[in-house]
Amino acid sequence: MRQDLGRLLAAVPERYRSLVALAAGTGLRWGECAGLQWDAVDLATATVRVIRVTEEVSGHITINPYPKSKAGRRTVPLPPFAAQLLTEHARAFRHHDQVLDFTTGTGQPIRRGTFRSRVWKPSLQRAGQPAVLRFHDLRHSYATWLVSDGVPINDVAKVMGHEQTSTTLNRYTHSTAERDRRVLKSFAAFSLPAATD
Repeated sequence: MRQDLGRLLAAVPERYRSLVALAAGTGLRWGECAGLQWDAVDLATATVRVIRVTEEVSGHITINPYPKSKAGRRTVPLPPFAAQLLTEHARAFRHHDQVLDFTTGTGQPIRRGTFRSRVWKPSLQRAGQPAVLRFHDLRHSYATWLVSDGVPINDVAKVMGHEQTSTTLNRYTHSTAERDRRVLKSFAAFSLPAATD
């Protein structure tokens, strides 16, 4: 997904582009993104504090003042592309009395199903991406991206909000060609001794 991220972001409507960039660049879960409030965003230091989440039950959205677990309460660095899009989003869509970062055009919290059908799937189609991709796959790609680039797994687990590093390894990483090349490179200088028959 890394190589396709630019194309996907360009295909997402402007109002929701920074939401997708946030998920792709921080690995935040849907509820953490949808529940993000401006007081938890520090564009000067390019960080986001995960301190609350939204939950949607039977179409009713509530904001919980705590994340999924103790490890879920964390500060995550914003990569430059996500910080830039959040800055642009604040200029274009933030109102003086608005609490949530991301709302609908009428100022209401974003419903996951509505976002999926009206924003996510059409954006995937415009970007030429498989319609089976889920918003949560951005989280998976984020973790894989970090691990593939050599970020220590304990650091990845912390920014993902996992209590155990095994959760990160089991759920969000998979084999990559780059990893295989690095493994084989470790043996590049080794050769079998010449036969002595």
